[in-house]
Amino acid sequence: MSHHFKDYRGSLERSLEHAVSYLESLDERPVAKEITSQQLRDLIAGEMPQQATAPEQVIDEMAYALDAGLVASGGPRFFGYAIGGTFPAALAADWLVSAWDQNVPYYVSSPAMAVAEETAAEWMVELLGLTKGSAVGFTSGAQEAIYTSLITARNSLLENAGWDVATKGLYGAPQVNVVVSDQIHSTIKRALSMIGLGIETIVKVPTDDNLRLIPQELERVLADINGPTLVCAQAGCIDSGAFDPFDEIADAVANHGNAWLHVDGAIGLWAAASDKQKHLLKGIERADSIDTDGHKWFNMPYDCGMVIVKDPAKITSAMGGGNMGDYLNDAMEKPDRNAINFGIAASRRARGLPVYAAFKSLGKQGIVDHLDNCCALAKRMADILREVEGITILNDVVSNRFSAQFGTGDVEYRNELTARVVHRLQQEGYLYPSTSGYKGLKTMLFSVLNYHTSIEDIDNSAMKIIEAFNTEKAIFVKPA
Repeated sequence: MSHHFKDYRGSLERSLEHAVSYLESLDERPVAKEITSQQLRDLIAGEMPQQATAPEQVIDEMAYALDAGLVASGGPRFFGYAIGGTFPAALAADWLVSAWDQNVPYYVSSPAMAVAEETAAEWMVELLGLTKGSAVGFTSGAQEAIYTSLITARNSLLENAGWDVATKGLYGAPQVNVVVSDQIHSTIKRALSMIGLGIETIVKVPTDDNLRLIPQELERVLADINGPTLVCAQAGCIDSGAFDPFDEIADAVANHGNAWLHVDGAIGLWAAASDKQKHLLKGIERADSIDTDGHKWFNMPYDCGMVIVKDPAKITSAMGGGNMGDYLNDAMEKPDRNAINFGIAASRRARGLPVYAAFKSLGKQGIVDHLDNCCALAKRMADILREVEGITILNDVVSNRFSAQFGTGDVEYRNELTARVVHRLQQEGYLYPSTSGYKGLKTMLFSVLNYHTSIEDIDNSAMKIIEAFNTEKAIFVKPA
């Protein structure tokens, strides 16, 4: 089968038509649809094709079949988990990333992408008020960014203790202590288990009613721990949006002697850009490493994460930039940015280009307006709901998210009623919150991350939530 570059036009035009149709439907379409996995297999699966099919036909058939199982998470009323929308310029740039198909680990493999990502990294550090010259790597998401950060932390801590883990490995190495908030996210635990530090010996520090790490408790814990120590804090707790007190945490880390401070900023780090919010992150610039996601609050297309390390030499060493094959020696000796020094991936797409496009399109003020608007809308929803008897907002709403519970009385009843309310809302399809937990309570987690969410979306969604609560309260009667 011969191939010509002109063959792209027809399928790309069909793809554009389907994409725009989908995007323009987001405001009206159900957020989620009731369909079984078997029904989707009937639409999508089947025997492997043996003969060629025209690309335009493939795109048409695929768009029809997959539409039945798409979740409108990019729409204005998806409030679950921590999934954002997509800025228009970022989405368009991501299409170009695919069309240009550049491999970006080395400057020589795509000089244009290297400079674009370098620029996006510098602008990001400036936007967030972090230490100038900090290293920024573009990852698949916060999970990979955490993995990269903790490898860097592990290697640096062990080097300080006289052990070169890159050459000697972990067998016989000094133990690295790990101290975290009791609200540690699963991505931290996954990374710890993957890099050989394990999770069995983690020391958890208690948090307050808003799920902020208590610094006095951290000081007490660190006073009893000797040797290399990794401390993990949070910027934007998943269930409350709370920010740990970074200045006090950084003081405790600095007083230890051989400790590394990592901040999980997957959701909340972007608040540092806003004059209205940056007080919540006072001291964040003192962190040794930070992870964040672009595809959450910053509204990048999936996938896009960032790892930030204050000392570029630390991450470059940890990523093994000196262990390349001979065929890459010339590439690595170039003085310009080699992205492989700032992450674990070798071959990858230019994830930094949509970030660059967003900066160019929105400017700092546009980004700040988006961040502030999300916080204002989350607070508006919380204010409406807390006026309803039987709905409890569990945390101070300081950012773009909160946790709520439904009902009164014993915990078991409230937990079950809350789950029923959330599941009803998901099935109805107008909006989509998710369930979570809050110090043992089953909750409705409500997040506002999307650039397109409006006051009308919030007010109409509040009415739907209250209706669902009243319906389920009447159906699910509290046991006598």
